[in-house]
Amino acid sequence: MLNLQEILEIAAANETASEFKITEVKKESYELFFVHDKVETVRKADSVERMLTVYVNHDGAKGMNSFSVYPNTERDELERKIDDATRKAALIFDEPYVLPNDETCNVLLDSQLAHTDPKDAAALIADTVFAANTHENCDINALEIFVVKTVFRVINSRGVDKTQTKFTVHVEAIPTANGEGESVELFESYDLADLDLDWLKSELANRLDDVKARLEAKKPAPSLNCPIVLNAYELSKLFEEIAADMDYARAYMHVNLHSVGDALQSDPQGDKICLTMRGSMKGSAKSNTFDADGTNLVDREIIHDGMYVAGFGTSRFAGYLGKTPTGALGCIEVRTGTTPTEQLLAEKHLELVYLSGLQVEPLTDYIGGEIRLAYYFDGEKRTPVTGIAFSGKLSEALNTATLSAERTVLGGYAGPAKVKLSGLNIF
Repeated sequence: MLNLQEILEIAAANETASEFKITEVKKESYELFFVHDKVETVRKADSVERMLTVYVNHDGAKGMNSFSVYPNTERDELERKIDDATRKAALIFDEPYVLPNDETCNVLLDSQLAHTDPKDAAALIADTVFAANTHENCDINALEIFVVKTVFRVINSRGVDKTQTKFTVHVEAIPTANGEGESVELFESYDLADLDLDWLKSELANRLDDVKARLEAKKPAPSLNCPIVLNAYELSKLFEEIAADMDYARAYMHVNLHSVGDALQSDPQGDKICLTMRGSMKGSAKSNTFDADGTNLVDREIIHDGMYVAGFGTSRFAGYLGKTPTGALGCIEVRTGTTPTEQLLAEKHLELVYLSGLQVEPLTDYIGGEIRLAYYFDGEKRTPVTGIAFSGKLSEALNTATLSAERTVLGGYAGPAKVKLSGLNIF
């Protein structure tokens, strides 16, 4: 088995490759698998993934090719793979760009999990999940917990050697409600960077409420005409699509809809949106300090008061556009509003809880989705409903946005826990 130093030496010895880069991901995982509340499997797993990228500068252009280096790869096989990769790279005529250079670091991302035994962390999470179930005829049908230590390293031929260590938890749960002759399940998946047990218990309790409501939900007889309320999961998808329009890669390929100076909200009647791309956020499992090229991540506000004010992106595409790179930023933070959730939900609305998938298409100015579970509030009574859909113009809906004052973190999203949008068709 070749070690990392040997791989580096073999790559450096190839005379055709102009430059090279190696990324290495080492994972140590402690895993628990439950059926109902009984442990079925306890497992420890270690893995190493290595990717070698070779670059060939030729004819005023730059080509690249990448391949995996497996633990059982022998020296002669690796030499052949590098030769093959350089031949393929020489057929690619990308514009030249400069790789990051002469930087080293060894960083530990701050987390409670870094100071907690994985076995203890998994047990605490399991106890928290099962303690959330106080509902009659409801159950956590299955639960999987992964406590993971990830060590990510990137090395290139220009003097970059960076290592980052982070600890995360991945939780998968299936809340189930049992009725007369039928059962309903929901699938929940969470990636956490801290042991926020209070949040997790509250979240699972809410999901058990929802699965019970899903069993009782009916299609509403009349067409509904009211604002809709989006929750954190759909908001993360919404703002991901909005932010992606300002990626330098899209601008370079001329597939972006907006540019700096354009308005996201042309005539805001509610809250003005402010959105910042970040490398890391407390509680987010998507936090990083550098990207796969070794570029340090730099936070960048891209939307301020409903206006696009900056782009973001990798060193390659930033270089093409003559911009300062931010690196591949994976976290989105949206400024909260001033309306308390209780007030936001006080008037007639349809709160969306589960969709088949939120559809957001900025290029066609569309937002919509099929609704599997929502709560309709008619001003007096809150009723679970299903079997309907919504759609409308994204630009018009964003002009009406009311952002909650309460903040939440979910995955790579931090921002308002709820957002109310008006003017959408419910059918």
